[in-house]
This record gives sequence, C-alpha cells and structure tokens, in this order.
Amino acid sequence: MSEYEKLSEDLYQEACRIVGECCLMLASNDAETNRDQLVHELKRLHWEIMKSTDESNLPILLAIEKLATSEDWKKPYLG
Repeated sequence: MSEYEKLSEDLYQEACRIVGECCLMLASNDAETNRDQLVHELKRLHWEIMKSTDESNLPILLAIEKLATSEDWKKPYLG
C-alpha cells in the first residue's frame, strides 16, 4: 500500500468514526438520525473546531462531502 493510499484510508476511517459518534450522540439524546441532521451536526462540529483551532478538519469535511446533497452544501452553518 502506498503512502497516499494509507493516508486516504486513514482519512476515510476517521470520517466514519466521526459520523458514528454523531449518530450515537443523536440517539442518546433521543433525536432523529437522518442525513440532514448528520450534515447539520458535522457542520456545527467543523465550525466549533475552526473557531478553537483556526484549522480545518479534513475527516469532517470528507464526511460532510459524502453525506451532503448539493442543496446541503449550499447552506452555510451560521453558528
């Protein structure tokens, strides 16, 4: 496996882990788990990370990209 393939696999695995944690958080709060809700929570999480670190989180962006519909991407998270 090349270094690029390893990094891509690690990025994908981290994105899956984050999505899983979002699902568990929503379920533990008796919230409905659906694509729109997951995208909203991932955008919110990305916003909080950006505020605290001034850095983007690639696994979260990958998860948003994979889950969001084109309309979801157009909606900014306003905090």
